[in-house]
Amino acid sequence: MKPEDLHGLLITIQRRVPSQNKSQYSHWRNYTRERDAWYVLMRSQLTPQDQVDFPVRLAIRSFRNRLVDYANLVGGAKPIPDCLIKLGYLKDDSPKWFRCTYEQFQVPRAEERTEIEFLAWDGLLGD
Repeated sequence: MKPEDLHGLLITIQRRVPSQNKSQYSHWRNYTRERDAWYVLMRSQLTPQDQVDFPVRLAIRSFRNRLVDYANLVGGAKPIPDCLIKLGYLKDDSPKWFRCTYEQFQVPRAEERTEIEFLAWDGLLGD
């Protein structure tokens, strides 16, 4: 796969990003369960592949009934890059290989979802 094959790819997951507070103070098994649920939902839209060898930039948009503070949004979204690594769409979640913007929008509970969009790498880190 080449970088341009991913640019503009948008997937929508019918699950909201949990607040980091929810998982931070619970048993590690709960994080594993949450990550596995994300994996199943992402796997239904992204075919596993050989791991990419180029940096990836994402926009993660959480559409949720109640907004959370930014740090909880970012921390709660941790299963997403973990799953992308497992599926082969991300080499690593270090700054050399991964950059992401996180946004949230308030919507009625029935419209809660998460959008993950692959964007062009802009090379701002000099890599």
